[in-house]
Amino acid sequence: MVDVEPAGSEITEPINYPLDEDGPPRLNPVYAELRRTRPVCRARMPYGEEAWFTTRHSDFKFVMGDPRFSRAMAHASDEPRVFVEMPDIGIMRMDHPEHARLRKVVARGFTERRVAQWKPRIQEICDGLLDAMEDAGPPANLVTAFGTPLPATVIAMILGVPVEDRPLFTEWSKAMIATTSMPVEQIQDYLAKQHAYVAEMVRDRIKNPREDMISDLAAAYEADDDITEEEIVGLGMFLLATGHGSTANQISYGTYVLMSFPEQYDKIVRNPELARTAVDELLRYAYNDEAAIFSRYAKEDVEISGTLVRAGEPVLPSRVAANYDDEVFDDPERLDITRSPNPHVTFGYGTHFCPGAGLARTQMRIAFETLFRRFPTLRAAVPLDSLEWKGGYLARSFDEFPVTW
Repeated sequence: MVDVEPAGSEITEPINYPLDEDGPPRLNPVYAELRRTRPVCRARMPYGEEAWFTTRHSDFKFVMGDPRFSRAMAHASDEPRVFVEMPDIGIMRMDHPEHARLRKVVARGFTERRVAQWKPRIQEICDGLLDAMEDAGPPANLVTAFGTPLPATVIAMILGVPVEDRPLFTEWSKAMIATTSMPVEQIQDYLAKQHAYVAEMVRDRIKNPREDMISDLAAAYEADDDITEEEIVGLGMFLLATGHGSTANQISYGTYVLMSFPEQYDKIVRNPELARTAVDELLRYAYNDEAAIFSRYAKEDVEISGTLVRAGEPVLPSRVAANYDDEVFDDPERLDITRSPNPHVTFGYGTHFCPGAGLARTQMRIAFETLFRRFPTLRAAVPLDSLEWKGGYLARSFDEFPVTW
């Protein structure tokens, strides 16, 4: 248990962060204690320098949205991190206007109109996976039969990755989220292979454009002298790595969470259309990573909730803590799949708000609504507390979730 000093205390002993590293994700009570007594405190991560750590919803939005805080400064600093080496994701290490220059390229591919155009194909992929699961009969591993292949197939379809190559990028993408699960040499090897693969795709699309997002990125490079080929390759790697991992975890893990609350699970099984609000509540409540990994550096002295952050100091705004702030959410420790409005910050805030949020929500809504409509008697085939959780990644998850119906 982390000792938490009362507000105004001169004690500045940093907390060790992340708070939990093993077993199933859980809401550590320290978050609530910190929000109440030390909303801005010092934190020590496994690697890098100490940082300020925030736990309030308002402070999360303040740090993420105020231009006096910089992501770019992290590139030249020993930034606090859970990785031995921080993945060099270009767009995630930029400030305005450089960030906006690349973000607009990505954002054009994830407009509401584009996502709406993809919905029939997402539904088709979803139906096909559930057809195969039903044909094979119970029990089924929900992770490999549905949770992982749905978003992996969707993002590969959007980007234009051939079917036969999808297992490759799925494996390589693990390097983007590995903390202690891989040696540094393997992470570097996977990232190098992914880079070479995407670079070849970009070069091919410059010569032979198709109807896919890599072609869109290649066209943006051809049309804009301010964008380099390396930046386009970086965007492609970023989209491949992030376009399926988090959503895959949320589908399988979200089902686990729903089954852990029989009353809520019964609601969505009886009315699968509740997936519309359930998705955002699962995104708020059912975190499976602690997520404060992209620090912001103060460009000048800035005060956060009465605490002075000096120029050059990093801040880690916690979205997990923000999503449980009782100043914003009524009874936040209760799962309520009908909760609305739901101003969670799982997709971030400000200029770095996730451009693929609309796609992620759409996939999750289709996934849950179709799953529970097709399998109204779906249930865990083993006791939920017997699932084996794997660590060493940003998100704690499981490789096997046996279900039956």
